[in-house]
Amino acid sequence: MYTGRFVAITSTSTSTSTPYYTGDFRLVTVSFLSSDTSPSRFTIQGSNADGFQAADLGGATSNANWSLVSGVNMIGVTPGMVTLDPPGYRWLRITVDPSEHQSGSSSTIIIAGRT
Repeated sequence: MYTGRFVAITSTSTSTSTPYYTGDFRLVTVSFLSSDTSPSRFTIQGSNADGFQAADLGGATSNANWSLVSGVNMIGVTPGMVTLDPPGYRWLRITVDPSEHQSGSSSTIIIAGRT
């Protein structure tokens, strides 16, 4: 059994995480914690592109080869978790609206997987 953990978003990161390879996982969870009192939202995006070539997944600003998996609202001081069983995508990334993602928001989003 193999497990992996990837911190996708923190209060000091950009609004789009780097892609995380989840193709080997049977179960993926996306956990989040927000200590901001204002509403915030993040999206989970997936891709089945090869991903091992630079052009496969585009850059942080490109939506080429990405599909919406889910949108999650974080309202107030919120811990939570989304489970993808099975994940269905080779790659996952997290995006947060830049206007809602400020250094004072203290949001942390973690992708974890298990074979």
